Amino acid sequence: MNKRAIISFSGFQESEDNRNGFEDGFFRIVSSFAKPGEIYVYAPRTWKSNVKALADQLRRQRVTNVAILSYSHGQAATTAFARYAYEIGLDIDLWVACDPVYRPTWLPRCTLAQAVSFRAMLKRGTIKIPKGIARTVYVRQERDRPNGHDLVATSPAQIVELAGVFHTYGHSEIDESPEFWQVVKDELTIWANPPKAILIPE
Repeated sequence: MNKRAIISFSGFQESEDNRNGFEDGFFRIVSSFAKPGEIYVYAPRTWKSNVKALADQLRRQRVTNVAILSYSHGQAATTAFARYAYEIGLDIDLWVACDPVYRPTWLPRCTLAQAVSFRAMLKRGTIKIPKGIARTVYVRQERDRPNGHDLVATSPAQIVELAGVFHTYGHSEIDESPEFWQVVKDELTIWANPPKAILIPE
């Protein structure tokens, strides 16, 4: 049986030192998907985390398939993780993103470099989904800035679904929205319990 893992990356202003809506939702919803020896659930990490070290740890523990959640600038950590995961043979079946905000791939993931990332505040923008991510589902809001940018496939085999555009939540609120966490729950339920193949006798 393949070992699987659920990981997540939080937003620009969130840290491991303070409670936040993304963390609350993760522990309320996502922790229930853990299955001993089969599905490992990792506590949320910041968008500045060492993604290569995390991917290497998953590989050492013989994890083969990964689902990722992200919020805001957590997309930068997600895409960096995905590019390295592809190199080492980790499959990313699912990415559920909340109001993903553009950040150049060449820009270091550190707070001091934020001034260079002016495109994060633009209303329109696209974020390319790295190869190796099979399915991407995301929500975004248009109430204030920064607002989420569109996620676009880089391969015909990738599935991308915009699950909602909200006008009742701002960027700092959307990660607490019940609509987003319902999307997370629905997607992880399918991911954790894939339909079994039906054998048709000849």
